[in-house]
Amino acid sequence: MSGNSILGLSQKRMLNMNFQEKLTTTQRGKIAELHVATALMAQSAGRLSPFEPLSDDHGVDLVVLDKVTGAALPVQVKSWFLQVDKQVRTVQFDVQKTTHSEGQVGAVVCVVIDPETLAIVVSWVIPLRDISDVATNRPNKFALAPSRLEGSNDKYTRYRNHTLAGMGESVMELLKAIS
Repeated sequence: MSGNSILGLSQKRMLNMNFQEKLTTTQRGKIAELHVATALMAQSAGRLSPFEPLSDDHGVDLVVLDKVTGAALPVQVKSWFLQVDKQVRTVQFDVQKTTHSEGQVGAVVCVVIDPETLAIVVSWVIPLRDISDVATNRPNKFALAPSRLEGSNDKYTRYRNHTLAGMGESVMELLKAIS
């Protein structure tokens, strides 16, 4: 057991396994939405105010309001939770075609979350208008499969953020474009 950790590695694996097995996809999604919302508020020093719609019928998990300009950005949040015993290079986020519209203003914010710390370790902020260009087109969905590694140079690189500040800046840029 390391000096920095109260739990040993086997205990961490047990917690992580329980986390993955016990939480539903809806619960994991809600955790990610709340993390994205609070990160955007904190990184913008309160300028951005995310709201949760009463329903997400159209794939809108948050509406992010810029309190200075009044611009509002619909956001769909997608998440991937890391597993201690499974190291992956790429992660996949699916955008259902029933919730996607080519001409729609908005963004998909994809986040990778460490379940031990509940930290967002990497994110991608992808404008809705770019989804069909960068995703793999499947019968009922668009599959986004970016590399989560910092040095990778895939077609998702321009959307990738390795800090919460970067995620906030990406959302602000999209808000500036519509205000």
